[in-house]
Amino acid sequence: MSWKFWKRENPMDPQVLLAKAHEGRPQDLAPPGEFGMAIEDVFTITGRGTVVTGRVLSGSAAVGDQVVVSRAGQMLLQTQIDAIEMFRKTTTVANAGDNVGLLLRGLGKDQVTRGDVIGK
Repeated sequence: MSWKFWKRENPMDPQVLLAKAHEGRPQDLAPPGEFGMAIEDVFTITGRGTVVTGRVLSGSAAVGDQVVVSRAGQMLLQTQIDAIEMFRKTTTVANAGDNVGLLLRGLGKDQVTRGDVIGK
């Protein structure tokens, strides 16, 4: 009795999984070097304003920078960063990879939602 081996496509093949992952990958949020951040949560601090939180995906932003909020590729509004907080400490710059909260000027909680993108 002899053994027969059939070559089947392995569904757990890393190359196949990688190719499938890249097919559904969204386009980059911002060109390399430019600020880009996806909003994870939105809340209001009484007396201060609206804060959006998330991870900075690319670039950097500083207090006083003008930023654009967009949804599904459509620009919603332009606003200014009034403050940046990271792990309950105030900072002046947010760099790629940082989890931050941005206090945005003149923005209502109902104007932005999770998934919106902030860029320059």
